[in-house]
Amino acid sequence: MLFGLTLATGVSHAADQQNIQRIGLSLPMTGTASLLAGQFLQGARLAVEELKPGGAVELVVADDGCDTAIAELAAADLKNAGIAIATGYLCNEAAFAAVRGMRSTGIAILVAGARSERLLKDRGRENWNVWRMSPADRDAAALAAQRLSARWRGRPWAIVDDGTAYGRTFADEFRAMMEEAGQPPQFADNFRPAQSTQSGLVRRLRSSGVTAVFIAASAEDLAVIAGNMRQAEASFELAGGPTFDLLPWIEQAKDIPDGLLAVIEPQPVTLSQARELTEKLAEREIEPESYVYLGYAALQIAIAALRDNPAATNAALAETVFQTVLGNIDFDADGRNRVNPYELQIWQDGAFRPAPPEPAESAR
Repeated sequence: MLFGLTLATGVSHAADQQNIQRIGLSLPMTGTASLLAGQFLQGARLAVEELKPGGAVELVVADDGCDTAIAELAAADLKNAGIAIATGYLCNEAAFAAVRGMRSTGIAILVAGARSERLLKDRGRENWNVWRMSPADRDAAALAAQRLSARWRGRPWAIVDDGTAYGRTFADEFRAMMEEAGQPPQFADNFRPAQSTQSGLVRRLRSSGVTAVFIAASAEDLAVIAGNMRQAEASFELAGGPTFDLLPWIEQAKDIPDGLLAVIEPQPVTLSQARELTEKLAEREIEPESYVYLGYAALQIAIAALRDNPAATNAALAETVFQTVLGNIDFDADGRNRVNPYELQIWQDGAFRPAPPEPAESAR
């Protein structure tokens, strides 16, 4: 399943092959995630070209298809290609296939997209050399509890979810953290997703007496709830999680009132540390998509961590704070990225902007 693309930089093709270090990219070049894979690859190729590492670096790309069976073949292909480090892994299936297939080699596996917590929970027991730069799902709940516990202190608030596995899990994590902070919800409810109206939910929220509502659901369901609120002349401060980052791209966004709060990852194009890359993308007429920045950042880390042997490369990943276009990335002893990339943003004039800190937070 080798995708067949090799990119060399730093020395001529006639250079001693022993000086070339190969970085493996495991990406779903075919299938439903192929568009994201293509964007990631654009960023990775640009990083190799721009960073011009001292030795020669080749990218070896394998198609993992976001499928376990295909990913196992991709992992074998990368291992046989003699790679020094591997990254990509936008899907959990590919990440698990890689850590199992390359466990005996000691090759460092830098997971850029997959978010399975089990990868890191099993890491020590299974002797996997895996490092996850992507955040955990619970990181969003942790940031939400940190910011909203200050903002909603002393206010009656409610929590509702859409009954899906994601919605229930996210709501439960946020609720537990808020309760630990001494701020349990006054009201809790759930609803059936993808309905044309949620007027019953809005009526129940009004009757509960709450002034703020945390919603664990899709951006589309949020828009329905907001529309019903407007019709009922109900007013709550609304907040939610990463699913709301799709709001700018859905038609129903016009129903969203200013002041909606969302814990989301900032768009890379808005980051000051990514400004130079953003300008380069514009020069090359490359769309500044998030996965282009992700691919660039993954290669920034991979290149900076490269050493002469797998043990030294893994040690570099453990000991280094990496400066990337997405911000600093620093791994703990379990291979987790210590830096929580989420931030509280506020919806204003049809777009998200960083929410200012609460007065109590500013004083600390």
